[in-house]
Amino acid sequence: LVLNEVAYPSISDFRYFVQLSWRLQAEAICDNNFASDLQLVLFHPAARHNTYGEDFEDAADYTIRSPHPTVHLLREADVLKAVRGGYGDLEGLPSRNKAKLRMDGLERCRDRLEDCVVSRKRTVTS
Repeated sequence: LVLNEVAYPSISDFRYFVQLSWRLQAEAICDNNFASDLQLVLFHPAARHNTYGEDFEDAADYTIRSPHPTVHLLREADVLKAVRGGYGDLEGLPSRNKAKLRMDGLERCRDRLEDCVVSRKRTVTS
């Protein structure tokens, strides 16, 4: 689900978006007995791994950023299938991705995300 920040400006705030996801998890997934079947994964333009921590930018945060607030709804069975699929060192994947983005640098990560937004605007107006 890609959420519209114009229609719902409050989701521009990452912390609010996280709190909204808790409500979605509780009311749509848990209350309907889907907790063992479904997972939510969030991506957001301002996402941070350390949501309530220090206020410094880290290129590693771009592993969970997207041009627009996005909620991925994953089926647990598909996640388990991927985990059991034989990918080597799956547990180390997040750390490797963070390290790669830190090597690329904060400016390059910012530019890539901005390019997604600019490209999208050009496509829509064409």
